Amino acid sequence: MTTDRVIDVPDSAALEREALAWLVRVTDEDVTASERAELAAWRSQSPAHAAALVRATALWGALPPTIDGLLRSGAIPAAEGRRPAARPLGRRAFLGGATAAATVAAGYLVLRPPLELWPSLTELAADYRTGVGQRRDILIAGQVPVTMNTQTSIALRPAAPGLDRFELIVGEAAVDVSKTLGRTSGNAVQVLSAEGTATATAANFAIRCDGLATSVTCIAGVVDVAVTDQAVTLQTGQQVIYQRAGLGAVTVVDPMIVTAWRGGYLMFRKEPLDRVLAEVNRYRPGRIVLLDATLGRGLVTARFKLDRLDDVITQVHEVFGARIRTLPGGLVLIG
Repeated sequence: MTTDRVIDVPDSAALEREALAWLVRVTDEDVTASERAELAAWRSQSPAHAAALVRATALWGALPPTIDGLLRSGAIPAAEGRRPAARPLGRRAFLGGATAAATVAAGYLVLRPPLELWPSLTELAADYRTGVGQRRDILIAGQVPVTMNTQTSIALRPAAPGLDRFELIVGEAAVDVSKTLGRTSGNAVQVLSAEGTATATAANFAIRCDGLATSVTCIAGVVDVAVTDQAVTLQTGQQVIYQRAGLGAVTVVDPMIVTAWRGGYLMFRKEPLDRVLAEVNRYRPGRIVLLDATLGRGLVTARFKLDRLDDVITQVHEVFGARIRTLPGGLVLIG
């Protein structure tokens, strides 16, 4: 595992760390009006701040009693480095202060549960689902092999003229249209995800949706990707990412890295540590929380076995010198 540095950290990741740092530092039940005003000012900085606070509140309420006790007693120290400007609210006041926003936040939390602690409503309505660390092989239209990765939800959709279709609600899937298994219809396969589609007649491709963005990678053959009024054709080794706003640029990727999970591995090549840990969290029960934003900028080149993901924690400690705190429920704090 090698290291380097990058400059930027996504704002969403920084806000999540900051919200979690507030949770970790909650030790007081006595809160002044001035402190409430300071927290309200922090929350009102942007919709992203408000959403981070709502997610943190929901997570705090969902923590197991053992972890709850450790946090309340101060047994878990605050993260080193930059700290919030004000002492955070106590748990009772913190939850009470969020009551007024609960109705508005409910839809948000159903659509995007905090830290993926539970499936969203749309995921529960799927025809096929995989849990943490699970993989599953299914057949679409009885003939097209699809391999579902961890935490993936798929819904069957009615066929259209010349198309067998399904929807990737969230997660990741590998689709092999080249393995026809005696198909007689000659239909292409179309995968709906978010606001776009990926369509292929004879190809092997991977598609991944995290709820905000969808990536399509052509492993072999040709894949047509469309969103809104934009479209692009991917060749072998090409990838495109799209959001509601439209298609991104086509890039060249290593298909072996994209589909390493099918062989029981995760592979990274100069990826920031915070993204590596986010990926590991998809496969590992519990949660690894990175509290140090600076540490998250370190670049990682490594290969990890999916059945030995705790090796990641060991290597982060050895390579980066990070402090590791292991708590009940699979919760690990780094930094």
